Amino acid sequence: QAPASWVVERLDAALRHEAHTTFYLVLSRGTTHKPPPLDADGFPVDEAAASAHYLVSHGIDTGRVLLESWSLDTIGNAAFARLMHADLRGWRRILVVTSAFHMPRTRAIFD
Repeated sequence: QAPASWVVERLDAALRHEAHTTFYLVLSRGTTHKPPPLDADGFPVDEAAASAHYLVSHGIDTGRVLLESWSLDTIGNAAFARLMHADLRGWRRILVVTSAFHMPRTRAIFD
């Protein structure tokens, strides 16, 4: 199952930074505000997994795609991204790609 159109826009924006990107950390599992999309068999589609598949199908090596698929909100995205990936790799800066309407909240939380 392909990611939602607004997620594809974010992924395409991230792909434009491919030359300057070592890893793609796919953060969003989905939301509690609406039910997840379902696959052909009726099972929920995890947004992070669908996003990772999209990146790989567009030429990104699987070893460069990191998942955080535990959280269901922006605060959880930031916390788990730090605990599971950033701290372990010594990252001090990350580029966050999101939708314009979501950027103020994302910036406040990730900063």
